[in-house]
Amino acid sequence: MKKIDRLKKDVELDPNDVDAWINLGDACYEEADYNKALECYKKAIQLDPYSSEAWNNVGLVHSYIGNYGLAIESYEKAIELNPEDAIVFYNMGFVYEDKGKDFNDEAIKYYKKALELDPTYIDAWNNIGLIYRDNEMYDEAIECYQKALNIDPDSIFILKNLTHLYYDRKDYDNVISHYKLVLELEPENAEIMYNLGEVYYELIEYNAAIVYYQKAIEFNPYFIEAWNGLGLSYAFNGEYEKSIESYKKAIKLSPDDDVLYDNIGFSYRKMEMNDKAIKYYKKSLDLNPEISTVWKNLGNAYYDKKDYDNTISCFKKYLDLTPHDYEIWNNLGSIYKNKNEIKKAKECYKEASKWKQKIS
Repeated sequence: MKKIDRLKKDVELDPNDVDAWINLGDACYEEADYNKALECYKKAIQLDPYSSEAWNNVGLVHSYIGNYGLAIESYEKAIELNPEDAIVFYNMGFVYEDKGKDFNDEAIKYYKKALELDPTYIDAWNNIGLIYRDNEMYDEAIECYQKALNIDPDSIFILKNLTHLYYDRKDYDNVISHYKLVLELEPENAEIMYNLGEVYYELIEYNAAIVYYQKAIEFNPYFIEAWNGLGLSYAFNGEYEKSIESYKKAIKLSPDDDVLYDNIGFSYRKMEMNDKAIKYYKKSLDLNPEISTVWKNLGNAYYDKKDYDNTISCFKKYLDLTPHDYEIWNNLGSIYKNKNEIKKAKECYKEASKWKQKIS
């Protein structure tokens, strides 16, 4: 018998059992049957108007479905009945936080009241930290996360949120050290390994990035972003054949990702295999013809082959999308000049000069 069916039988056996109605409401809430959950909680209140738990649960349902005014009214009633319940103050804070930034002060007020009643309430510390982080009050946010970690040093979600905050501040030493703390607790967490790879990639430490991308893939062979990151790291390390192998793995997993075809084209071009580069650039553009940089990359590959007509065609499409690139206007002018098309060359040089002045 399903749990919810058993709980329905409980209220049928004793329709005046307040706890049975609350338990049935909880089960309906868990199954996302919010109307039925609300009916059950209201029935509990009808039987016992002084049940702060039932009032709190009514607030939870209204909060979840976006009826913030009714949620606040319900929580206020629960607080009136039990002013020492930290959970209700936390839930009230959550409603105000959910209402948006204009209500952050109210949210913090209620979270802090929850913490007065229960200083070990980690979720409250976390949510205050998130509000401070959103408002770029980083020192205050760090203090909240550290207080939470003093309560539970092994809290994964607090460690992750603190690490994200350090990332916002570009404090990469702390980012790396805290991600490694998470890995001590979750040694097979492919996402964290990938994140470490991303940090090392951003720091231009490609060998370290490669190590962590590979670890991410070891635990999740279907991690497309990790395969792509691995390919990029190999490429910028000058290991183009390995980068191509990585991109091909990613393409096999995601054959409609235009970025992957652009990236593999870059590696082939670096290996002076322009025909293959052109093939992959074209595939990228088949999938997304609005990515201007791929038109430029394709134009450069044609230029390397001295195929100037196709170079001109690609550069023109690139400039239609990115007209401010004065360097490509200059390059286009030089191609026309070499083709002895002086009038077109002058027009391109004029455009280059115009955009250079605007940018500078």
